[in-house]
Amino acid sequence: MSQRFGLRLAVVLIAACGVLAPTGVAQAATVDQVCAGTWAVTYDPPITNTPTAVNGHLTGFFPACTNLGAPGASYSQTFIDTVSCATLLSSGAASRTYTWSNPSAAPTTFEYNWTVTVVGGESVITNTGLVTDGAFAPASAEQVATLVTPDALKCAGEGISSLTGPTTLTIFRP
Repeated sequence: MSQRFGLRLAVVLIAACGVLAPTGVAQAATVDQVCAGTWAVTYDPPITNTPTAVNGHLTGFFPACTNLGAPGASYSQTFIDTVSCATLLSSGAASRTYTWSNPSAAPTTFEYNWTVTVVGGESVITNTGLVTDGAFAPASAEQVATLVTPDALKCAGEGISSLTGPTTLTIFRP
């Protein structure tokens, strides 16, 4: 893990804690699971400076989670969106399933809304919603992920086919 990635992961973790504390959700609920990891998005066709409809694929890997019954997780999700190097992902709503590294922990379905905010040149994607099925249901949850601003030269030319960044997942028991 590079120092830059480690620093970004730390910033995301700190930001996630800061974002959650004042909302009232964290005050009214108990944290049941916190996971830290990486995520990636691929675009087909590659994104450029011109908004274009793309087929996207999200993957995430959480090698470090706090709940010993589900110590790691992963997910995979596809989407269609109109994006560009300036708008890496539009806001919206979706559902994804986390598969836990412990086979006895049932896969967890997360139904969420997401927003995209640009902070310091990076896109911060915040997913907030409900765990509706699986090991942690019923619960509320938040996943925060960061993507760096794409290379301007590639955006003006061949385009960007994939981006990666740090992500955290927090699940709250009511």
